[in-house]
Amino acid sequence: MKILSIGYALPSKKVGNEELIQEVLDTNRDHFSAEEIDALESKIRRFLRMSGTQIRFHRKSGERALDFGVKAGKDAMKKAGVNPEDVDLLIYAGVGRGWVEPATANLFQSELGLKSATCFDVLDACASWIRSLSIARSFLAQKMYKLVMIVNCEFNFREYANFKFKDDQELENSFSAFTIGEAATATLVGPEEGEDESLFTFKTWGEKHGLCKIPLPNAADFSPNGERLRPMSFFTAPSELLSFTIRKLVAHFKETRAVAEKFHDIIIAHAVSVPSTVKTVSLMGIDVARLFETHARFGNTVSATLPLALAVAEAEGRLERGMQVLLVMGSAGVTTALGSFRY
Repeated sequence: MKILSIGYALPSKKVGNEELIQEVLDTNRDHFSAEEIDALESKIRRFLRMSGTQIRFHRKSGERALDFGVKAGKDAMKKAGVNPEDVDLLIYAGVGRGWVEPATANLFQSELGLKSATCFDVLDACASWIRSLSIARSFLAQKMYKLVMIVNCEFNFREYANFKFKDDQELENSFSAFTIGEAATATLVGPEEGEDESLFTFKTWGEKHGLCKIPLPNAADFSPNGERLRPMSFFTAPSELLSFTIRKLVAHFKETRAVAEKFHDIIIAHAVSVPSTVKTVSLMGIDVARLFETHARFGNTVSATLPLALAVAEAEGRLERGMQVLLVMGSAGVTTALGSFRY
């Protein structure tokens, strides 16, 4: 497996913390007292300091998710010097989508003119892209396909963010949405010329599925506990989710000797927050100087986090061809994933 190129596109609205804080406060003034508003402001500022989020990019009025996905796909093909008809498999990866069926991959197969490509979706929360990369590797190794494109289009902020809270607990369960940034990426993957030494490994703790969700209107019908969460609203239990995922991710890494004993030139980790990423890498026993951290300037871009970071690292000279890369992912589910490959 060889990553040939990664294209990406960001929306044009650069959003700082103050803008979001002001919108939250204005939305809640009609049902909170002045003292409660002050407490709300204090809490959200504390959460933002803890996350390390500073900037995220969101769509401005008139910008469409589709256009950014198409732009990223065309950029990836231009960088790799390939034509649309050369792509024979398209995987759409991630949470962002406009409908439940058919597969969103069909939309991008059409819009990008990938007439030779069959396509399908992979949905595994923030782990969707690394899952898709592993799937692409398997297909390429079997010689089923020659050129795979993985597209994600994570434009989820306004659709799922909850600005109006009934109490402090609801703020805590909704806060993670305010760290979300939007981005589209397209990754072109081809076969390795020599021996493929890339490695991917995944673990899942499905009993923790309730720690992070975007429920559909019929979610209660699928809930073992009959829980009734606000439909189409981003819900998290951040403290429990982070502590559990970090613990399992570190154990996963240490148990996977083929990854843990290999030297990696650069570490690209899913950027849920700055402190959680640094803590995870430190507990793995890796020098954090090799970590390429992106959360402060892009926020949590969901399944686009890893490919966006790879593309930016290459553009800024931190990632060069021939380097050994370690991908680190902790995702809702809970799923942990590691990927090791030569770029």
